[in-house]
Amino acid sequence: MNPAASPRAPSSPRIVLRRLSKYFERFTALDRLDLAIGPGEFVVVLGRNGAGKTTLLRVLALLQQPSEGELLFDDRPADKLESAFRRRLGFIGHETFLYDELTAEENLLFHARLHGLARARERVAEVLAEMGLESRATSLARTLSRGLKQRLTLARAWLHQPDLLLLDEPATGLDAPTRERMHAWLAGCHRQGRSVILSSHDLRESLQPATRILLLEDGRLVFDGPNTPEAQRDVQARLQGGRA
Repeated sequence: MNPAASPRAPSSPRIVLRRLSKYFERFTALDRLDLAIGPGEFVVVLGRNGAGKTTLLRVLALLQQPSEGELLFDDRPADKLESAFRRRLGFIGHETFLYDELTAEENLLFHARLHGLARARERVAEVLAEMGLESRATSLARTLSRGLKQRLTLARAWLHQPDLLLLDEPATGLDAPTRERMHAWLAGCHRQGRSVILSSHDLRESLQPATRILLLEDGRLVFDGPNTPEAQRDVQARLQGGRA
């Protein structure tokens, strides 16, 4: 997985959250978050199950509306963004949402047409090769292993070469070699100048390419700092229930 050079220099958006909260009836998933993420950062969002990681990623991907507060991209409110801006985002959630009865190639061609990509077949062939899936292009999605499905999902998210990649626990269920390839690929995207925001509960692997660490507890941001050995020890202590 080596991301091919983009035909243009990416311009990742600056993201700002101001007192942002998300409620589900009586449950508070995100609690008054204040956060700014600059262009080109590689941010890992850590936390236990139920900490709010998935909700944060879905709000940033414009799939859920915040209940209170503001979400800004390049100083523009999220609810005022045009559809063209959404094409700058690439999102991977817990589910692959692949069409089981379509081949790997057909899944990507369908997505390419949704984005109105020129040279759709050429671009699909490029991405299949980048992800090491060219030999499985004509395989039905339902016949692929969990690891191959996740690589196909990554291919779909990367197809339109987004400036901001949002990944919610993307390594879940993957074997060690596939996880290593995925993290190396994400590091390559980051070196191109793209922003990456990745949620995880795996401290060791997810932090390898990260520049910044966020830690959520019960929907609150309790740690925000650069990825240093000291920060890793602090976050590890919190995740294990130790003192901050």
